[in-house]
Amino acid sequence: MASLHDVAQLAGVSKSTVSRVINDEYGVKKATRIKVMKAVEEVGYVVNQVAKDLKSQRTHLVGVIVPRVSSHATAQGVDGLSQVFDAAQKHVLLASCQQNAQKEIEYIQLFNKKRVEGIVLYATHIDQQLVQAIHQSSAPVILVGQDGSLFNIPSIIHDDLRVGFEAGNRLLNAGCRQIGFIGVADSDVAVDKMRSEGLQQALQMRQAEPLLFHSHGEFTIESGYSQMKQLLERFPQTDGVFCATDRIAIGAINALRDAGITAGKEIKILGVGNDELSAVCAPSLSTFNYAFDKTGESAARVLLELIEGKPQVMSKVVLTFQNIDRETC
Repeated sequence: MASLHDVAQLAGVSKSTVSRVINDEYGVKKATRIKVMKAVEEVGYVVNQVAKDLKSQRTHLVGVIVPRVSSHATAQGVDGLSQVFDAAQKHVLLASCQQNAQKEIEYIQLFNKKRVEGIVLYATHIDQQLVQAIHQSSAPVILVGQDGSLFNIPSIIHDDLRVGFEAGNRLLNAGCRQIGFIGVADSDVAVDKMRSEGLQQALQMRQAEPLLFHSHGEFTIESGYSQMKQLLERFPQTDGVFCATDRIAIGAINALRDAGITAGKEIKILGVGNDELSAVCAPSLSTFNYAFDKTGESAARVLLELIEGKPQVMSKVVLTFQNIDRETC
């Protein structure tokens, strides 16, 4: 195996000069740097990255914690942030917490042990324990999906309150009067609380009937199906449903079909996210498009600024959405 001495001998410089070139240190002429790097390639010298990182105090690693890797939103988000990190020569360590709140904290601690330079956390909730773990992190942490700005945690969020408000208006404009909401766990402030609150504000502003129901399920098609099936029995007067996600909405559509009801006719359905399945389910799902890839890009850019110690002028970034009109509303 080639050594530092071999590189120095071929390049005609000292070993200390080779070391300075490899560690990107100042004080080496461009011509000498080119000559050394050419010698490194010719002798096949492999840089000891661990030693290099220890000397520079940089690992070029960033940790990304997601609720689950099978999610459409997660996949697009990771694609977006990966492009930005790749351009900055950062390497991504990906961890899936399987929607387990305790694992979010464990991965923050584990990534700190791995000496990552920063962490992107796609959070499903925010509580005091999580806030404490983030504040104790040596590496800067940025939240995606939940608003941690109140706790001085930089955040990239979607306009969930307004999307709920817009959903209420779309359902009312479609003629709905008995409107319900199928959500997720109430610990998820963004997806459950903010979207349902926006919906209720629209109903109140339009002086419509109050929210007929607010049920809590999971982020799955199966959960949407079971929730809708139960709600049909309890609230047969339902004529409009806003679902917290597209997957939940697709399950609701299937439950309506099995009950002999066509979504978009007797009962209007809206989802959120513009999942790839929303355009191909039958009937096709009316929804809201969230630019999840742009969310990932924004998170990566902000985290890179935090890593470099640049002052932040915004405590949070709020991304907008687009209405997607299809057959169910």
